[in-house]
This record gives sequence, structure tokens and C-alpha cells, in this order.
Amino acid sequence: MKGMQGDAYRRPPYPATWARMHGKGRAFYTSLGHREDVWTNPIFQQVILGGLSWALGHADADITPNFAQLTQVH
Repeated sequence: MKGMQGDAYRRPPYPATWARMHGKGRAFYTSLGHREDVWTNPIFQQVILGGLSWALGHADADITPNFAQLTQVH
């Protein structure tokens, strides 16, 4: 978020995409994809397909939280 100005951008780093177990279910979230052009990006498409595949139980993934990385001050 370098170069972004204003109060809305004065915050610590935060995850844009994450996954976690929720009881016996799986939760996948991404805040990406709010612009139409992002949906044609092959990397974004892989993120979405991978997340959905994991959420449906068709793929395994390491979803260990990385709180130490998230809480680093830059």
C-alpha cells in the first residue's frame, strides 16, 4: 500500500485472502476482485479456483495462521 495517502490507508498490514476451519466447515475469503479487470488475471483465477477447491474439500492446503508476519510494523 506504499504511496496510498489518507486516513483510510493508515493501518497495519492485513490479509487480503485467507482460509480457516469453522467448526466442521471451511471458510475462504478474498477481498480481491473488486475491479472487473482483475477477473481476467490468471493468477487471480488460480487463487479463486484454489480457494473454492479447498473450501469444497477437494484440495489440501496449509492454512496455519501467520500472526507473527501480520503483526510486524513496517
